[in-house]
Amino acid sequence: MTDVADRIGNVTRQRYEQLVTQANELIAQVARAQFALGDMALEIEPMRSVGGSMPNGTDDLFTVMESLQLFADDIGVERRTVEDWRYTANRWPKGKRKEGVSFTVHRILASVVDEDERWAAIEDAPFNPRTGARQWTPDGAKRVVGQWVDRPVTVDEKVQAVADLTRDDEVAAQVATDLLKRPAVTEHVTPAERVRVVTELTRDDTVAQQVTTDLLRRPAVARKTMRDDYPDYELTA
Repeated sequence: MTDVADRIGNVTRQRYEQLVTQANELIAQVARAQFALGDMALEIEPMRSVGGSMPNGTDDLFTVMESLQLFADDIGVERRTVEDWRYTANRWPKGKRKEGVSFTVHRILASVVDEDERWAAIEDAPFNPRTGARQWTPDGAKRVVGQWVDRPVTVDEKVQAVADLTRDDEVAAQVATDLLKRPAVTEHVTPAERVRVVTELTRDDTVAQQVTTDLLRRPAVARKTMRDDYPDYELTA
């Protein structure tokens, strides 16, 4: 009987490795096809800093967008896809494209401005601790160019992922409330930070009134508050 640990999804690990090998071959074919399509788009519309396919003042000529839209329509894809192929092919001319590295990784690394740095970057694949090999993944490429990754690993990446997910104030408030219920978390929160969190959570006057009422029912809090606000006032227990 095959152990569960020797299976990935519905296949054995051996079959999985076979599929990965076949998939990598297909990915290489896809990358070559995408680059070829990008080269075609570049032939139709070379990259230009300003304007369309010809200098201003000419008639009955397509703009860059119109030309690429026509090409996209005729091959049955979105114009943005053609633009993506064209941009990446331009940033990675023939001879600089890395065989065996996906088009996706090339596209991400295309944002490296300096050409020499770009050529060097793709030759320096990051180490993958899961496989024990140096290999490119989209997240590895995103780390090189400073983009946020899809699967955060480091503390900074995880913090940013949480920040992105808690942009909505209501979500952030609920998350903050839940986190502050965890002793291991609250012991690392300074008094000043706790005050700031409470202040944010009690901006609503009704909430602030209820919190104040509940706090003043605690004798130690009530005494301290009255003594601070009214030095001559002596509160009896």
